[in-house]
Amino acid sequence: MTGTKRGARVWIIRHSETAGNEAGLLRGPVSANDELNDTGHTQARALAAHLLRQPQRPQAVYASRYRRAQQTAAPLAEALGVPVQVLPGIHEVDCGDWAGQPYSALNTHPEKLRLPGGRLGFAGGETFDEIAARFVSDVNALPDGTDAALVSHGGIIRIGLAALLGLNIEDVWSGGQLVHGNTDYTVLERTAEGWQAERLAVTVED
Repeated sequence: MTGTKRGARVWIIRHSETAGNEAGLLRGPVSANDELNDTGHTQARALAAHLLRQPQRPQAVYASRYRRAQQTAAPLAEALGVPVQVLPGIHEVDCGDWAGQPYSALNTHPEKLRLPGGRLGFAGGETFDEIAARFVSDVNALPDGTDAALVSHGGIIRIGLAALLGLNIEDVWSGGQLVHGNTDYTVLERTAEGWQAERLAVTVED
């Protein structure tokens, strides 16, 4: 990715826990207004405290347009004295016909992710290529030189990180790589050669 902007880090964070996460169910776009549960609010505060203890910290805070991502970002933004800025393309995947199924169905029936024409994606929803494109577009458009926290969602983080790091998305997905639990985060650095991973899937400790 020659010509990529330089001089910034991004903390890519999965949002805190919701009732849907606790139940282990795929929700898709109908979950846009889902709120954090009590555990999720505790996790969001712990995330903010954890990041503020690090030798490097974000200067700006972004979140998806889904409520749970913005609620997760809020304690960090408040501590830093900055607003939560909403990005349009980093919301959760549209899982289409998979909505309402347990997370385990993705592993139990991976062949159903193979769409006509050979592409990977969710029948009735988005393809993996579409998901990766909107995530990568927003991350690459972050301002030069600004270290930023970005609160997004588990499925799109896996797919988007694979694309940003130049990995094979299908291999990452089938191999169970780049999985992030609630408030787990990855730190990427933007260099002349593209995005490089500094830390992958870090778990926040209280």
